[in-house]
Amino acid sequence: MTDTLLPNQATTRLLSAQGLVLDEPTLINTEIQSWTDESGARVRFIESHGLPMVDVQLVFKAGTTQDTDYPGLAALTLYNLDEGSAGKSASEFAERLEYSTLTLRTLSAKEVLDPALALFTDLVARPDFPATGLEKVKAQLLGQRAGLEKFPPIRATAEVYRHLFAGHPYGTPEGSSEQGIAAITTDDLKAFHGKAYSANNLEISLVGDLSREDAERITQQLSQALPQGWAAAELPPLPTPSPGRIHIEQPGASNVMALALPMAVPADAPEQLNLILANEVLGSGLNSRLMQALRQQRGLTYDISSALNPLRVGGLFMVRWEVAAEYVDASLQLVRQTVQDFIEQGPTAAELLAAHRQLTGPMLRNVAQNRRLAALLGEMGYKQLPDDYLSTYLPRLAALTPEQVREALQANLDINMSIEVSVGPAADQKPLPPVPADEQ
Repeated sequence: MTDTLLPNQATTRLLSAQGLVLDEPTLINTEIQSWTDESGARVRFIESHGLPMVDVQLVFKAGTTQDTDYPGLAALTLYNLDEGSAGKSASEFAERLEYSTLTLRTLSAKEVLDPALALFTDLVARPDFPATGLEKVKAQLLGQRAGLEKFPPIRATAEVYRHLFAGHPYGTPEGSSEQGIAAITTDDLKAFHGKAYSANNLEISLVGDLSREDAERITQQLSQALPQGWAAAELPPLPTPSPGRIHIEQPGASNVMALALPMAVPADAPEQLNLILANEVLGSGLNSRLMQALRQQRGLTYDISSALNPLRVGGLFMVRWEVAAEYVDASLQLVRQTVQDFIEQGPTAAELLAAHRQLTGPMLRNVAQNRRLAALLGEMGYKQLPDDYLSTYLPRLAALTPEQVREALQANLDINMSIEVSVGPAADQKPLPPVPADEQ
């Protein structure tokens, strides 16, 4: 079901949604109630009576980095809880490395909510893990792995993680191996579930037509049904990065490219906000610097974008694009130069204002829709962000100056540490096409 805003629902979360002036800080007036229950589960709850719906999101620190026996154990455990899809996109690598997420959306009427919650609790806390289900999901996961090997965007992203995080749990982004999948039994699933899906390894997010009393009842029902008393292993520091260039030969008409820089900035670091704003200027939208340099001026690619992938003990910044095989080297040098110039010079005041506007709209839409708001609360939980993160997000963005953003870039990104990956056919290389006179 798609959220439909009822009258006054959105405005309960904004001081004013009418006559909005994006040049001025916009306040998100969302009250987050948070607590830790008796079992150790951490809870964030937003009471919202605009729709007769309840959204629940459970986030366990049970991602692939917690695999200690067989690569694929965390993935198979998650997918066997409901025999769901084993599909995974490049943008989900970071999340699946560290966390497993389960969601419930239901009507808030007691006669619907209670049986839905009971079924959800059984699925999460008391899975059967039948042997037939395991074999089915194994086949899905093996098929997915084979497909990913042939899909250039996923292959390029995986190679970046493998190289930058070699020897670290982050260095196996697929989260599985053929040997690991083959060796896993239902007993292995039960053992992993009995540890990683424990209550004190859980972040619970609730948004919807509930009272605080209702929310406490729901969280207690869920957490008390789960295994108790296990904590996820703390991850080691990131390895010292080493730059490199990787080409993966693959048939096709073009190459998928990735340029990535390591970041020693964890997800909850204050300077993440500076980098979020910088990323918006550099690689988001038609007017970004990278889009201007590669598409608007030279027509080298249809799309190029950059993204921050924050992780608990660091992360990476990555640029991705597709280009004709004969322009692999030239486009890579142009991207490197564009990124380097941006690190050295930082954004202009006008670019920051435009980036702030671009970020404001999606955030306001997210907090006005319960399902997206529950996902935001879950993200705040696993990134260990404070309860006032949403209410202060836009004013803090608006307060950042070009100098502050430039300082964050220079302190956390080094083009000389880049790993560069191309996936596609080799070809004789050509120089950059000239910039048309009207684009100069």
